[in-house]
Amino acid sequence: MKAFLRLSVFATLGTYLLIFIGGLVRVSGAGLGCPDWPKCFGRWVPPLSLSQLPPDVNPVMFNVALAWIEWLNRLAGVIVGVLIAATAIMALVKFRHVKRIWIPAVLSALLVAFQGWQGGAVVLSQLNPLSVSLHLLIAIVIASLLTYMTQHAYYLDVGSPEDAGAYSKGLRTTIVVLWIVAFVQVLFGASLRGSLETLMASHPLANDYELLNLLGGVKYVHLLIGVAIAVMTYQVGYMVFKTDTQPSLLVRYAIWLLIILITLQLFAGTGLIAIALPPLLELFHLWIAALFLGTLLILYTAVKPVKEVS
Repeated sequence: MKAFLRLSVFATLGTYLLIFIGGLVRVSGAGLGCPDWPKCFGRWVPPLSLSQLPPDVNPVMFNVALAWIEWLNRLAGVIVGVLIAATAIMALVKFRHVKRIWIPAVLSALLVAFQGWQGGAVVLSQLNPLSVSLHLLIAIVIASLLTYMTQHAYYLDVGSPEDAGAYSKGLRTTIVVLWIVAFVQVLFGASLRGSLETLMASHPLANDYELLNLLGGVKYVHLLIGVAIAVMTYQVGYMVFKTDTQPSLLVRYAIWLLIILITLQLFAGTGLIAIALPPLLELFHLWIAALFLGTLLILYTAVKPVKEVS
């Protein structure tokens, strides 16, 4: 059991790290650092100099830093994919009677296989914004499935520390609504990013402030939804801590992490508008959103009464 739990933890953490690396690829402009797929400039390992380029490649297309950033992203994807596949195989072998473990494990493995194919499609589409956004959303779904599976594997190993019935149905409903709104917000943010990339292509001489102005008032809608998510998050925290039953350590940690993440997210979102799209803020804005959704799922699973893992 402990071997499976360790493997599932590594697969889950690896997926969140991969989301961060994927965000780094996007904000650094390294998405086409390797213009072909699955190889990079016709090689399994990227070139280190112009002399290593194939003769039919235009040297203008080559940037050694961007090529290696994209290649490392692909390498990390392969490693995480192997971890997830191994987790799914072990889940089927040892826990095929535990639906809360083997179903998310198998779904994650299937989605990873699709994600690998879709990653190649993203490159071949020349970074079509819709394809890039779909790639991100699939990664978040995979991370969510692995988070759910890992938490139940932990409960199966040590037993649930929660007191079943200690939390109201209203709390769990609020968490579900918050997760849905936050996920829609990620979709909205991905759509805005795609619109910005389209504007960049059609207005190559425009600076970041001009691009934000071209985006219109919709960027403020995104910010207002973020404020609403923050209010809902603080409300969830209040609902947990006002209960007569002492929340478990896991629940308390999850609540405080959610509060920290959503506060950081508000600052990052405001900064993206005020400072005009600094890449580092873009990167963490995306990653915090993924971590927030995962933490919400942990909280939901913790406060939902589970008498037995099945």
